[in-house]
Amino acid sequence: MSYDLIFTPRAMADLLEIKGYIAVDNPSRAQSYVRELWEEIQSLKSLPARCPIAPESSAGVHKIRHLLFGDYRILFVVKVKNVHILRVVHGARVSFKVESI
Repeated sequence: MSYDLIFTPRAMADLLEIKGYIAVDNPSRAQSYVRELWEEIQSLKSLPARCPIAPESSAGVHKIRHLLFGDYRILFVVKVKNVHILRVVHGARVSFKVESI
């Protein structure tokens, strides 16, 4: 089964922020790193349930899962045939908001 990916505006903003942060020191690496991160996110089109439940997940029907890539965590929810990408955050961040969908 192939899932469709749906990005929240916050997740897209996260990707732009990551690119900007890396670009301060290495503009060419910023482009390639975000491309690699994007490709990893695309892997969620198949078997997204392979990823564990995230600590941020609540008791709701749709559990928040996470996929690790380098120092980053991709937080998402699987709903029927869609994977909703909620956030892309640095693993060291302990405080951030995950909006429900």
